[in-house]
Amino acid sequence: MSRSTRPAGGRRRFGAQSAVGPLRRALVRPPCWSPEAAACEDPAVWKTRWGYTTPPDLGRACEEHAALVDILVRAGVEVEECRSPRDALYDSVFACDWGVVTDAGAVVFAPGKEARQPEADLAEEAFRDAGVPVLHRMRRPATAEGGDLLWLAPDLLLVGRSYRTNASGLDELRALLGPLGVTVVPAPVVHGQGPGSVMHLLSAISLVDVDLAVAYLPVLAVETVEFLRARGIEFVEVPDEEYPTLGCNVLALAPRHCVVAAGNPRVRRDLERRGVAVEEFPARELGLNMGGGPTCLVQALLRDYP
Repeated sequence: MSRSTRPAGGRRRFGAQSAVGPLRRALVRPPCWSPEAAACEDPAVWKTRWGYTTPPDLGRACEEHAALVDILVRAGVEVEECRSPRDALYDSVFACDWGVVTDAGAVVFAPGKEARQPEADLAEEAFRDAGVPVLHRMRRPATAEGGDLLWLAPDLLLVGRSYRTNASGLDELRALLGPLGVTVVPAPVVHGQGPGSVMHLLSAISLVDVDLAVAYLPVLAVETVEFLRARGIEFVEVPDEEYPTLGCNVLALAPRHCVVAAGNPRVRRDLERRGVAVEEFPARELGLNMGGGPTCLVQALLRDYP
């Protein structure tokens, strides 16, 4: 199912080697597990298997997701909604992690989180349905998730080396993207709360323009901060109290136009002081409970390059 606010015309239909170029097409996966599937789980499983603080509320999650899609559509984004009827894939709402869409096609990832392994089949199907050729499908022992990828330029990709994107996955990405003219730069991700928690590179930093990032510096490696500053990137620093509320998780709709999770007033204020137009969406269920913000929920299929 697709919702669009503009005709495709003769434009290219895929290629998203940018974090901030105007977003033209996006793939999302609405929360679509059945209430019966959610109810049949032992509540303890939500913490140990999925890492959620409480059993998810399907109704609230759907409302929040719909609010984000409305923002995308109002911004002129053509939204592809993956509604393949596969139950109990709760994290599949975080479509950003499925892979990376290059100008040549998609690379489907092998997720680092064990419970997300079945999503690779869903991701490959969704990319093909959206008209994006699949160049490669990563297989274990290599693992990667899109939350560890930050495009600094169409030919420069920062890749978080985390518990979700391992050394083999990073090497495979370098081998795949190198022939496409893309330089892959590794960025160490901190241990955080360990392998069971969600700690991606994008848990600490998001770009809102080619020279402006929102970041929580205490969890970024010194070498990463120095590398970004050497490229002329300035930081909107997330305060301690807004890091747990996804203050770092900011989705650029275009240069200096972004979506933030509600409940981060200082981040919003500091962005607006720098001339950034800010949209907000509620992220209590998807964000505070399930652990994903606007960047996690959107797989960019097509961006213009600034």
